[in-house]
Amino acid sequence: MFEELKKRTLKGTLLWSIILILAGLGLAGWNAMDAFTVITGCQDFTALAPDEIKNQVVKFEMTENFGCYLEAYSENTKTHSKRVTDLYYLIWTGTAESTDFRVMSVKVPPHMSSEMDAMAEDTEAGIASTPITMYGKIKKLDSSELYYFHDILGDLGWTEADIEEGALPYYIDYMVKPATMIYVGLFIVGVVLLIYGIARIASAASGSALKKLHKDIADAGYTEASIESDYRNAKSFDKKGTLKIGKLMTYYTNGSIPRAIPNSKMMWAYQNTVTHRTNGVKTGTTYNVMIYDEITPKGHTFAVANEAVAHDMLDHLYATLPWIVIGYSDELKKLYNKDRAQFLQLRYNTCEHTAVDPAASTPDSQV
Repeated sequence: MFEELKKRTLKGTLLWSIILILAGLGLAGWNAMDAFTVITGCQDFTALAPDEIKNQVVKFEMTENFGCYLEAYSENTKTHSKRVTDLYYLIWTGTAESTDFRVMSVKVPPHMSSEMDAMAEDTEAGIASTPITMYGKIKKLDSSELYYFHDILGDLGWTEADIEEGALPYYIDYMVKPATMIYVGLFIVGVVLLIYGIARIASAASGSALKKLHKDIADAGYTEASIESDYRNAKSFDKKGTLKIGKLMTYYTNGSIPRAIPNSKMMWAYQNTVTHRTNGVKTGTTYNVMIYDEITPKGHTFAVANEAVAHDMLDHLYATLPWIVIGYSDELKKLYNKDRAQFLQLRYNTCEHTAVDPAASTPDSQV
């Protein structure tokens, strides 16, 4: 039993663990350099040579720009109203003293338009402007952005050769300084996912994922030898054998962790059917068997394949565990929630808590 569950747990854990590991590696690896840059201090954009500009997180003391050439906007699909979301301005790389520089872009939110436009006017007039300190991630212009970038340079008299030699297809994506910590956060999330994925595999492979099951058995007062036999002879209610009812305990999987409920503590079981609808159209139905016990009085929800399986499971519980109230009514729910002692008098306190042979039970007395 335990070796079988260990293998099943490892198999069930493997796919999601690998996904977590790959996602963790991706997040941590993709953001490691940016996180390091943010923690140690963002790179000075003006100190980067043109061939060094790629995808860094930078700090930029901007003293001049050459005007806005592109507005990005979003459209409300219901009202068709448009809202400007970003503005693209032309800037130089390097400093005023640089001999090797290129033209590229900076993307800023609309609320910065006034100070950016004022700086552009100062730049055109040759007047020193108050510097604007900004932080951002250098990104590559997409095909649409690149089209407008080349178009404005063409309007300014640049030839294709000029653009090839003197322009960079990048922009600084503006963000407030605290927002740069997102790269640190993404890196940490990646590391956590990576560690968690590895830990899941290690836990399943070592058998430590069965600790809760061992505790369930010990708390119920059964020996593991008796549970081995009970599990082997238990009736399964799903194709994978992850939901089984024995005479001593009911065995199930919570996520990927095997667990067990002592049957002697069960009080109530019934079918719960949920119909799913999207925009009023039925999209499916799920069938569950609800089981309430003294250990978990708020209940367990066991999903089953269909209504026939739910009925079969409830019939089996009724036939083998006569102290359980089977079936649902509003009166039973009210009694269970408001007067538990009286609810237990229906069956729980009136029957010996020993599983019986199904053939010895009749359905006439079912609640």
